[in-house]
Amino acid sequence: MLLGNNRLIRRRVIVGLLLAASLTLLTLSFREGNGGVIGGIQRTALAITAPVSGVVHRVTQPFVDGWNWTTGLVDARQENARLQEQIREMGAREVQNQVSQDQLTKLEELLQYKQSNVTSDYQQVGAAVIGQSGNSQNIRTITINVGSADGVELNDPVIGPYKDGGGLIGRVVVVAGSAATVRLITDPASGVTAGILGGSAKGILLPSDAGDGLLSMENVKQEDVVNQGDTVITSGYDVKGYTSLFPRGIPVGRVSSVSQTDVGDPTKVIQVTPFVDLGDLTDVLVVKVGAG
Repeated sequence: MLLGNNRLIRRRVIVGLLLAASLTLLTLSFREGNGGVIGGIQRTALAITAPVSGVVHRVTQPFVDGWNWTTGLVDARQENARLQEQIREMGAREVQNQVSQDQLTKLEELLQYKQSNVTSDYQQVGAAVIGQSGNSQNIRTITINVGSADGVELNDPVIGPYKDGGGLIGRVVVVAGSAATVRLITDPASGVTAGILGGSAKGILLPSDAGDGLLSMENVKQEDVVNQGDTVITSGYDVKGYTSLFPRGIPVGRVSSVSQTDVGDPTKVIQVTPFVDLGDLTDVLVVKVGAG
């Protein structure tokens, strides 16, 4: 018991002496500033540690610089990745905006046709294209998202958009409750009785044998005047065994060339380029004039 008390007393004495020494050193340091005994001790310590600190700094600085360069490189790569992602997002938005603008343009063209063309007296139904047959170079039929529930009937003409309004693309050949199949004017089974706007020439529009998306206006009389650039419209009446299924005056295409046939042949062939790009159909109008 006595031994334990002596140890405790010694510890308290040591702690007291250390505290007293610390106070004494602090007092001398404040009084003497950089001079005196304490200042000398500090200068001596600095003289001893400064070279060591310099060596340590020179040894460790490359590692510090390397660490800073590495972290900076990582940050730069992360920033680059972030910027690249932003660029991709902006590009995607730009594409979407362009698609939306193209879609709006087509709808405006159809609206212009609906308000100003010869079929404006007929009821018209807007429709979206939801399917197609054939390839992009030779599409024969399309499927639209309206049907008998919307008043669509067999042989109703279908109009597609182009920059001056709208043009004939085909007619309804199959009707279901909420969908319909449209045979395009470039399908081999198609035939459109047509004429030249402002002229007397008339004939039958059939798909070109070349399968290039063009039409051939056949059975045109040699004496009928037809010029390149003339507008071809539906004739509205039967021509040599072909029954007219469309009202008169629907734009179809433009004359691209005139082919003279052999001497003695009473007819000639007219090459016609459709107004509507049949390989890029998204929205159409159905003109409700079918026979039911």
